[in-house]
Amino acid sequence: MELFVALRYLRGKRKIGFISWITYISAIGVCLGCFVLVVALSIANGFEKEVRDRIVGTLAHAKVLKHNSQPITEYQTLRDYVLDHPQVIGASPFISGKGGIEHEQVQDGIMFTGVDPELEHTVTEISQSIKRGQFFLDTLKSRRGRDFPGVVLGTGLANRLGVDEGSEVVLMSLATEEGELDPVPKMGRFTVSGVFQTGMHEYDANFVYVSIASAQNLLNMEGVEGIQIKTTNLFRADRISANVRDYLGGYPYSVVDWQTQNRSLFEWMKLERLVIFIVISLIMVVAAFNIISSLIMMILEKRKEIGILMGMGATSGSIMKVFMLNGVVVGFIGSTLGVLMGLGLCLIQYHYQVIPLPGDIYFISKLPVLISSFDVIAIYISANVICWLATLYPAWKASTMLPAESIRYE
Repeated sequence: MELFVALRYLRGKRKIGFISWITYISAIGVCLGCFVLVVALSIANGFEKEVRDRIVGTLAHAKVLKHNSQPITEYQTLRDYVLDHPQVIGASPFISGKGGIEHEQVQDGIMFTGVDPELEHTVTEISQSIKRGQFFLDTLKSRRGRDFPGVVLGTGLANRLGVDEGSEVVLMSLATEEGELDPVPKMGRFTVSGVFQTGMHEYDANFVYVSIASAQNLLNMEGVEGIQIKTTNLFRADRISANVRDYLGGYPYSVVDWQTQNRSLFEWMKLERLVIFIVISLIMVVAAFNIISSLIMMILEKRKEIGILMGMGATSGSIMKVFMLNGVVVGFIGSTLGVLMGLGLCLIQYHYQVIPLPGDIYFISKLPVLISSFDVIAIYISANVICWLATLYPAWKASTMLPAESIRYE
């Protein structure tokens, strides 16, 4: 009975036609809020996935290091031992350092990484990101006909320096030449063998790859800094790397995973998604106020009918259910339509990529979307809960009316 009366009131005729229009507008508000939330959060998820894929493609899942930045001299033995771990599917030694690069009086600061080109592809995808040239770090002939070790640069750095394959560059580290009275930075001349593009501006503008031998020479270092590893599960890299540390016996070894290295970036993305959810949810809150106002006007308009129903034996609980169902139905219709429309648009973009992005500004050419079932369910439940809460006070006031008072002035 309660649902039947609630639906009759929703359709509304004659005197309450205007009230019904407010109810419809409330449903549109809920629909719009759900639609925008589904689309916005799916886009945020899509960008997060794209950023994560590019970070993991450039960096290994985790790194095995020694405490106090001590070099690892027996790194081949350590690599073989790490590879015996059942959850490690790739391992490669590396050395990282800070320095500068120069080409024809143009200088810039860089982060250089020494890697084994034969093993690097087992832990990262940097060799697959080569845009021009090749991932070659051994001795290479330059355009001037001279032989120097190979170096691979990011596109942003290569463009700033004005270099391409075959160009000669000078790398400088913070280490100094041994035996010099005055400190002189350690330098080395290299031939550009390739230019990579990861899509991440920070990496493309600052990263340089050289061979392990070249990095050791630039840093006056024996051994390597650590071992990069690739795990069986990207999202459990923190637990697996901790397990690898225990597998190695703990001290003096330590580990750092890709999530820890980029914690601030991903925390910012989580905060951004939370802000999006809260701000756009205000649309549904506004719709909830419309539901409250329409119910209050409807109750005032329907005082006579409420009195008659109560006089015929309807309980206060039944009257309260009538007006609660009114708001619940509005929330159900609005949230269902909004979520379905949002999912429809996201699926169209996912499969057909109809919305482009300027590739010269963003690192992708199409708007990325990733639908999260958790987000969709949370949006749907939140919308319905907001609409249900909006009905409580008006429905309670209607249930407390006295039958005689309700029809006295009718």
